[in-house]
Amino acid sequence: MVKLVESSDVEQIVRKLLREKGCTLSVPKGKGQTGSDITAISGKSTWFVEVIGFQSHPSIRSREFYEAFFRIVSRNRDNLDDILVLALPKRFKNGMAQRKHQYLIAWEKLGKTFPNLYIWYVDTKRKMVEEYPWLKPVD
Repeated sequence: MVKLVESSDVEQIVRKLLREKGCTLSVPKGKGQTGSDITAISGKSTWFVEVIGFQSHPSIRSREFYEAFFRIVSRNRDNLDDILVLALPKRFKNGMAQRKHQYLIAWEKLGKTFPNLYIWYVDTKRKMVEEYPWLKPVD
């Protein structure tokens, strides 16, 4: 399988954004290490970030999305200042409305359970991040 966007490219851009927000960042993880891909702290807030790339094969892409989703919600500590982020290549945005519609009731329940859950679409070419709350993953 071909990876069309590397997770390391996504992570690099997210790390830059969090530094610009004034966060102190965890060191990058090696392959197979556990914990959030990025943990960032600023004041009372802690960002837990899971990052994935974009695979050419749809079933692998979908599996990676759901695995990253489970990893990020497992970081929830019931601290209202915590921010849970699923950082995805921008190409994921194209199918997100359909994905939300397919699982609408569960999607909305998850958003109410995790009001601190966000999806960040990362444009690796323009080096930009679009931030969306889970309940409204597209415009």
